[in-house]
Amino acid sequence: MRKSKRQCRDWEGQHELAAEKIYTMCFDLGGFFLKVAQIIGKPDLAPAAWVRRLVTLYDRALVTPFDVVKLVLETEFGRSIKDIFERFDVESLGSASIAQ
Repeated sequence: MRKSKRQCRDWEGQHELAAEKIYTMCFDLGGFFLKVAQIIGKPDLAPAAWVRRLVTLYDRALVTPFDVVKLVLETEFGRSIKDIFERFDVESLGSASIAQ
């Protein structure tokens, strides 16, 4: 059954609303959810409205502050960061959805 122009417009509007909600939720939750949104936002998997919105997540991952990174590493290894690494850059080169 073929959709009418009105039905297509209505669906496009719903997709726009859903894309914004998914974007906001995944961006706020970060990490795993950001990665899922990046995967879902591929043209072969999602409506065009979703792709247009979710593709912006590829370069918007937040940088984790160094004091948080240091705390996690020292807690996990049970040693000072200076004892673990010869050199450790405080400024990150960039960030990704699940790794910095």
